[in-house]
Amino acid sequence: MKFRSICALVVIAIAAGCQTFENMDAGLSSLRGRQYQAAFDVLGFPDAETTIDNKRVFTWGSRNTGSYTVPTFNSSTAYVNGQPVYVQTQGTATETYDYHCRIDVIVGQSGLIEHTKYDGNIGGCERYARLFPRKPK
Repeated sequence: MKFRSICALVVIAIAAGCQTFENMDAGLSSLRGRQYQAAFDVLGFPDAETTIDNKRVFTWGSRNTGSYTVPTFNSSTAYVNGQPVYVQTQGTATETYDYHCRIDVIVGQSGLIEHTKYDGNIGGCERYARLFPRKPK
């Protein structure tokens, strides 16, 4: 029963990840050719604006990092005078995470969005992907 639950959670997580990046791809693609304010309407105000080669680049970004402690369990067998002695030890391990996402929207002199790109992982990009309408199946 426990194994089934874990397998179900893994399948759900993989499906959610696919949906996140599909939403990002479709959502950002839908902005191309539109006025740059359309990106603001969906994503909110950007975190930064730069100019490169007479093009405006608007950037949205997020990063969340941290660590947490998880319990560990280890079972082993030692032999004393030829007799097995079973030993179970408990401890802890520290796991870290780094959720990040960066979106760049490149705008030409006409004010139209010429190119969009993003880089990140599911934990970081999910908050932006939820802002785009879901892609119909």
